[in-house]
Amino acid sequence: MAISNLIGPVEQMALANQPVKGLYFVVAGAPQSLSVTLISYVRKLRIAMTMEKGFMDPNTFKSCIEYAFEAISKAALSSPAPPKS
Repeated sequence: MAISNLIGPVEQMALANQPVKGLYFVVAGAPQSLSVTLISYVRKLRIAMTMEKGFMDPNTFKSCIEYAFEAISKAALSSPAPPKS
């Protein structure tokens, strides 16, 4: 498994005078069975996941990821704000 992150642009980009609504990246041809890449674009986190065919049941994987994201979200919302320095 590989996890990678990349800090992206904080201002919206345009390509051929068309605004870019989202930006993702994945590493193609990597030897990992599971890859998770993260990028921020205009201060919004974008997550892309790739999985080797037959590595795991896609529905089970989706269910596990949804559960994990909900648990992380609940924990983040219930934790106290950090003190201001």
